[in-house]
Amino acid sequence: MNHTEPVSKVFYIAVYDITQPKRLAKALKTFRKYMNWVQNSAFEGELTARQFQDLKDELLKIINKEKDSVIFYHAEEQKHIGKKIIGIEKNEITQFY
Repeated sequence: MNHTEPVSKVFYIAVYDITQPKRLAKALKTFRKYMNWVQNSAFEGELTARQFQDLKDELLKIINKEKDSVIFYHAEEQKHIGKKIIGIEKNEITQFY
């Protein structure tokens, strides 16, 4: 019998500040391949270690490390993160437990 280990995923929240419109457009396209958009300059989603590495590699080819910033927050399980919204929720795709 071939037992495969379940692929573990980590929940990430990404926030970014990209100063140039062309780089911003490329970064947005890249983020959308891997994560869910939640509002301006913020994405969230569960990624495997490979997906996270691929996302970082792609972003490093796009951003200017002297001018742009990307921050990733992470938790082993999404249910350990609380979420409070004041005002409108811009994207309701991701559900928190």
